[in-house]
Amino acid sequence: MSDRPNIWTIPPGVPFLPTLADAVASGRLTGGRGSAGLEIADTTIYVPTRRAARTLRSCFVERMDNRATILPTIRPLGEFDDDGAEFLDLPGTLLDAFPPVSQHERLFSLAPLVRSWKSRLPAHIASLFDEELIVPASTADAIWLARDLATLLDQVETEEVSWAELGSLVPDELAGWWQITLEFLQIVTEYWPNILNEKQRSDPAAWRSSQINAETERLLAGANRGPVIAAGSTGSIPATARLLAAIASNSSGAVVLPGLDKELDDDSWALIDKTDAAPSVFGHPQYGLKKLLARLGAGRDDVEVLAGPTEQLAARERLVNEALRPAESTDKWLVNKAEVERAIASGALVRLALIEAPDERHEAFAIAVALRLAVAEPGHRAALVTGDRTLARRVSAELSRFDIEADDSGGRILASPPPAALFLLLAETAFRPGDASALLDLLTHPLLLCGEPRAEARRLAAFAELVLLRGG
Repeated sequence: MSDRPNIWTIPPGVPFLPTLADAVASGRLTGGRGSAGLEIADTTIYVPTRRAARTLRSCFVERMDNRATILPTIRPLGEFDDDGAEFLDLPGTLLDAFPPVSQHERLFSLAPLVRSWKSRLPAHIASLFDEELIVPASTADAIWLARDLATLLDQVETEEVSWAELGSLVPDELAGWWQITLEFLQIVTEYWPNILNEKQRSDPAAWRSSQINAETERLLAGANRGPVIAAGSTGSIPATARLLAAIASNSSGAVVLPGLDKELDDDSWALIDKTDAAPSVFGHPQYGLKKLLARLGAGRDDVEVLAGPTEQLAARERLVNEALRPAESTDKWLVNKAEVERAIASGALVRLALIEAPDERHEAFAIAVALRLAVAEPGHRAALVTGDRTLARRVSAELSRFDIEADDSGGRILASPPPAALFLLLAETAFRPGDASALLDLLTHPLLLCGEPRAEARRLAAFAELVLLRGG
């Protein structure tokens, strides 16, 4: 173990994964082991997602320039298969936990408990209320509510919170309704654990935490065969934070943080996690990183920068950091006015545009045009970052007009492929008998052939529309 934690950061204006690959291949993060031959073959790199793992492998392949080598072991840090562990070399004593139950099995096991909840409600609690207690009216309603219970289960297991603390959360004036809530939550506090024991399964979040904890114990025991690097994680999950602490304190370990702000003044940095500060402080972008640094036993001065951005991007980063400073220190905007003006003069706002669209369609079209213009430049790539899945799908559809297929990390909804759309049209037609518009949508679907050649099927559909459906 090392007395000084080995912690690095990559600024926001620098491509994260290519920079990480360069640092590993050059030996900067691996104690001098470079990319020649088998020098980095025993290196293990943890990244947040499977997508990041795939991209990082591509970065190593591009950097090797067709030279024969064995790549490092790259594993997702926060995503695990439902029916298997990601860490394959754990001590046997750490694998005693039951394997995780699948998401669908958990959902369909919780739904009957939700539907039958009212019949198990004690009479002395039900008598506290004059009005009729509402329970799920159908199996579909029960499944929706069971999904919320599953989300609550994952949150409690992830944050390692005790269910025993629920009784003290609500003030006395809400105690009546809170008793109803506590009785309802017995589904997950009492009945569900018994079901898991009978099935010899565990919750997915608990299984994930157990695997991360097992890897932490393995590293603390010095069982790693080579350098261990964790990159891109903010340690928001307690189990992950402990793993990062173990890696940072390991003599051959390194933690690479994403976009730590080393330029914010010390007084403002101290405000980020003060308990007496405004509530908005806890939503500050640097709050999670500061909390993680405290867990790692390090300060900002202990963190080294792997690579710096260009002058223009550094100026933009300075401008954004100034705009996002804690609310209690915004009086320094006047003090730092000259510095902000210098950042703008250095190109902080160059090629930064604001588009005000009248509606969602024009918004998606404007974004699609901007992406098309960006990728038209040789060697350039472009990305859309949005939490609005509807907007992302609209932009993907608009890009298809330009023969550009977007790589959407959010995936596609089940109803979007043509076979699924045909199935939905069949169901809609069956449940809306006599509806000409539903029947017409079904007849004109390109996959509805009725045993005929495609051209003949299209001709018959047009004939049916003209003769049978026009005019009702």
